[in-house]
Amino acid sequence: MRKIIGLTILLVLLSADHGLTQAIRVELNVNYPAIGGLSTAFWVAVEVGTFEKYGVKVKPVYIPSAALAVRAMLAGELPVGFGAGTPVIEATLSGADLVIIAGVVNVPAFYVMSQPEVQSLKEIRGKAVGVTRLGSATDFTIRHVLRGAGIDPEREVTILQLGGMPELAAALSKKLIAAAALSPPTNLRAKRAGAKVLIDMAKAGVPFPHMVFFTRRSYLQSHREILLNFLKGYSDGLRRMVSEKAFTKQVIQKYIREKADEVLEATYQFAVDYIVQLPYSTREGIAEVLKQSVHPKARTAVPEDFVDLSLVQALEKDGFFSRR
Repeated sequence: MRKIIGLTILLVLLSADHGLTQAIRVELNVNYPAIGGLSTAFWVAVEVGTFEKYGVKVKPVYIPSAALAVRAMLAGELPVGFGAGTPVIEATLSGADLVIIAGVVNVPAFYVMSQPEVQSLKEIRGKAVGVTRLGSATDFTIRHVLRGAGIDPEREVTILQLGGMPELAAALSKKLIAAAALSPPTNLRAKRAGAKVLIDMAKAGVPFPHMVFFTRRSYLQSHREILLNFLKGYSDGLRRMVSEKAFTKQVIQKYIREKADEVLEATYQFAVDYIVQLPYSTREGIAEVLKQSVHPKARTAVPEDFVDLSLVQALEKDGFFSRR
């Protein structure tokens, strides 16, 4: 009898402790789009098990661009996607039932870097530039700065799809391209090879859904609780990223496979500086993508057509983001 009473008390205590891991109720494949600082909060959440805390087991899958992640989602391989908002918006304009559910980074957080002999963007005319994939955040950034310099990105440069950030840095280092948009740690690797910064886009005042979480509208309707718990796990990972610098640098080291403290420190600081604490995606950023889009439906579309922030709003109303 004493054993039964003791077990009952223990179960009551465990059920009252909301910080303990729940039984795993669902497993999700979720991509991360870059081997760089802006994936850090997601990596930390995976490594410390904050998703499992809310009953969600996340399998991280590296897919080096959001355009590929969109394809994987439409093929039924990803229930939750992580990456640039532009491919999500473009696919939605073409009839896909995709929707942005949270924001991670709301500015184009890149350094536009070039060969050392390039003195201004105007000197890139007639040369090759690199992007991860067409429709990606790097593609948006390069096109945006070229237009600002009076260069037609469709006619006056050659845009090469190179796959991922490491490939961009390698191509810039080997002088296969004149310029590319990079972020830590790849910008440091390019700098070591002689590349230089032309523009710090994070300071350019351009709103942009650089990194978002997205899903299918049908999945949001039928799996709201799962997505709510996913965002809880991510947000707990984000808190750990900010508060546990030494541990987070170990996580970064694991994923980027770089031991130099200079690189780890720069990658960590980049994450802290640009990952938003309240995971809202901004209306202004979506409007900027629609403004740049050549899709005929973009002219009459409004930002609200592409985003559903009800999950984030529910968490904020409940006081979740203010808990520590």
